[in-house]
Amino acid sequence: MSKQHAHFAALGYEPTRMKPVHFASGFFLSVSGYYHKLEWLNKTAVIKHKSGLQGDYTNEDLLECLKDEERIKTGFNESELKSLRVQVNGVVDNDKAVFADFLPYKRSFGNDYTLVSDRVLTCQKRLDGFAGHFIHQILETTEQGKQVIDFSRHCITKYNTPIERFLAPLLEDDDEAIEWENPYSEKFGIFSQDRLQQISKIMESQTLALSILCENLSENTAHTTQLRDLIIGLCSWLFLYIQKGPHIHGETPLMFMDFLGGTNPRTRANSRNSFSRQREYFFGSYLQLRDSGRLDCEETDFELVEITRFKFLEQHFSDLAVRIGFAQPRAFQARRKHFELQPDTARILLKSIVRPNQIMTFSEVAQALRNTWGICFGGCDDDQSELRSHGYTGLDYDDDLESNSEAFITLIKRMKIAVEPSDGLVLCAANPEALL
Repeated sequence: MSKQHAHFAALGYEPTRMKPVHFASGFFLSVSGYYHKLEWLNKTAVIKHKSGLQGDYTNEDLLECLKDEERIKTGFNESELKSLRVQVNGVVDNDKAVFADFLPYKRSFGNDYTLVSDRVLTCQKRLDGFAGHFIHQILETTEQGKQVIDFSRHCITKYNTPIERFLAPLLEDDDEAIEWENPYSEKFGIFSQDRLQQISKIMESQTLALSILCENLSENTAHTTQLRDLIIGLCSWLFLYIQKGPHIHGETPLMFMDFLGGTNPRTRANSRNSFSRQREYFFGSYLQLRDSGRLDCEETDFELVEITRFKFLEQHFSDLAVRIGFAQPRAFQARRKHFELQPDTARILLKSIVRPNQIMTFSEVAQALRNTWGICFGGCDDDQSELRSHGYTGLDYDDDLESNSEAFITLIKRMKIAVEPSDGLVLCAANPEALL
């Protein structure tokens, strides 16, 4: 069994050390079905190289090329071009994923521009391991999933934004788009309808949450925020899938979050334990599948050097958790990592469970966050018993869970998505105006 076929049998995609921008390119490439060469955008956006700028990447040569192509005015000078390149780099290379990709340089190992529209989609080595295409396939099987895809397609084809107009002289025309010849089935395999339906069923609640998120993002939300929040939502779906799917149990995981900033040793210790436990479950998933006879592979099928079990799974889990805001800190030491939602991620997840113009009590929100996204922090009446049933001990409701829950309430109140009109009554809404 090849490496890719083993990944297909276990997950449906290759678990790589991807950034959200890598996932975004892969997902929207699958949704749109075409890409662009983007030669002039690349040559303008790359402002440094370990070998030094050469050929058309130098300011002098690039200036002449852009003038010949009539992409800048004839009076444009080299000093102005330098300033322009810094600004273009700042717009399209937010995630440090843009590299020199044309002569005199060899093709880079990958290239992903900060998402603006489908006009900045390019196609090289898929650093997301085809995770984007995998999710696209699953979403296509349900009505809620199709709503997410329709919203995604609407977002990616908006061309009247300020950033789009700024980049327009460096982009290619629509008739220069290149059809994407998707190599997924050749590299990995073809999903059976039974397996597609099985995964769709396992992820039903998370797919519904994505459709609610899209409803909220459709209302008075800036284009860049729509795209960013959508990608974090999709990656959150993926993060839940790798904890539910490989074992085919379909159970939503329990991730205990510490919102007390490390001031409470018990909540921090249990949050670290929760992160380590969930990482270990995924870390051992291929081994479990192999030992049960459902995966025909060895560790050496994946690496040329000797490794400890399936190390890449641990890396994929940790990278995804940190980069989408489920865990902190970003430091390399795995033992220091704990579950704690970043504010933006908390806002996005709340928008995925509260519909537009709907108002929910905090207890309803806490229950929905736990049921859908596995978020546990003490906000539900039965959190203590639920944690105990999962093996988490030593947490006192009054001293630990209640204060942890209050810290989360303070967080969402600060973001204006919750208010406390009277003592003990906390109301939440995706749209702050609904709380006025």
